[in-house]
Amino acid sequence: MQIVRGLPEESYKLLPQYMAMLEKKNLGTRTFLEVDDTNHFKYFFMAIGSSLRGFSSSIRPVIAVDGTFLKGKYKGTMFIATCKDGNNQIYPLAFGVGDSENDASWLWFFTKLRESIGEVENLVFISDHHPSIKKSVSTVFPNATYGVCTYHLKQNLRAHFKDVDVGGIFEAASKAYRLTHFTYYMNEIYKVSEAVGKYLEEAGIDKWARSHFDGRRYSIMNTNIAECMNGILKSDRLLPIHKLIDGIIDKLREWFCKRREEAAATNSRLTKWADKVVRSRQTVSQNFRVINLNLYEFIVKDGDLDGHVNMLEKTCTCREFQLEQLPCVHAVAVCRHRGFSIYDYCSYYYSSDAWVLVYSETIYHVGPQEGWDVCGDVCAREVHPPLEKRSSGRPKNNRIPSRGEEKVPRKCSRCGGRGHNRLKCMTPMPLHE
Repeated sequence: MQIVRGLPEESYKLLPQYMAMLEKKNLGTRTFLEVDDTNHFKYFFMAIGSSLRGFSSSIRPVIAVDGTFLKGKYKGTMFIATCKDGNNQIYPLAFGVGDSENDASWLWFFTKLRESIGEVENLVFISDHHPSIKKSVSTVFPNATYGVCTYHLKQNLRAHFKDVDVGGIFEAASKAYRLTHFTYYMNEIYKVSEAVGKYLEEAGIDKWARSHFDGRRYSIMNTNIAECMNGILKSDRLLPIHKLIDGIIDKLREWFCKRREEAAATNSRLTKWADKVVRSRQTVSQNFRVINLNLYEFIVKDGDLDGHVNMLEKTCTCREFQLEQLPCVHAVAVCRHRGFSIYDYCSYYYSSDAWVLVYSETIYHVGPQEGWDVCGDVCAREVHPPLEKRSSGRPKNNRIPSRGEEKVPRKCSRCGGRGHNRLKCMTPMPLHE
């Protein structure tokens, strides 16, 4: 294994040369390395140029960030910043390595991210309730909006209030677009438990509720895309640091190639995911009645709260049109009534043109060490491994679950037993009571 992977100590020494070659082969790539006074490794940052240009031109400005531990000889934490492309797939933006999830490491990571992406209009960050992330975002990106992952908040509810089940109501409240719908669900939560309602208010309604969020999260409510990336790189996190980066580059190259072909083959003006969403809304709105107010404003009767649509401003009183940047069911009904093209009212982020553009560039491997061509100053730079080694014994490979994530054994609806469902129930039932 050492012959194939190399020694971890040697990997840190090779890191400056590897970074130089990565920037040389991939135009616009940003890499940063920081060491302490004795040249021991502290922080590393990487953002591939193709990903940065795709983000700035064709990706919704919502970034999910998360951290996960490394599993090699030396302790460390990998930081990940990811987005979603117009087809609702993971779009990795930046990666980093530090000692742990603390104020200093997160601040350094966000500082380098800011240097890489610059000032982004309407930027939104989403993370778990880690205080260091929130503090760093407010310091480095003062104009960005910070949101809390609704999944983690739901898990916190399970951990703090084990005897109260409001998960379904909380999800409905967090995803509600209308203020009236949110108020209704919050009242239902208070009916179940006043303590839960107060806890959610103290967590900051404007941080987790879409109806109160001071920004546009689109349909991204949790950090699942970042955690998925952690899972994809699970085996790579065992490797020496430059091999870990190699694994990341290999995954990005694979995704760019596959999605480039998929995007080029689409026949719709929208991505596959967006086209499917719009078509489903066409089906729902078939029986809606549309009332003309003027050339651009309409009332759409849906049998509930209705919708007041302004096609010129691309807004609706249901608030889904403006928050997702895709026509809501009311706007779709107006398009059918007036003969408008639905595609003209969809954001560029969901277009097939954006999908093609974001994966149009090629990501190149660094290649074997024998072919590296770097200057003498880079070769002379010394980087030693971190001072803190992992404790002796076999390292843990599985993720440590957060509070509230413990597996609950399934309950059979037929016999009431645990550990199986009614389809696999083997308990004999009496023929007669």
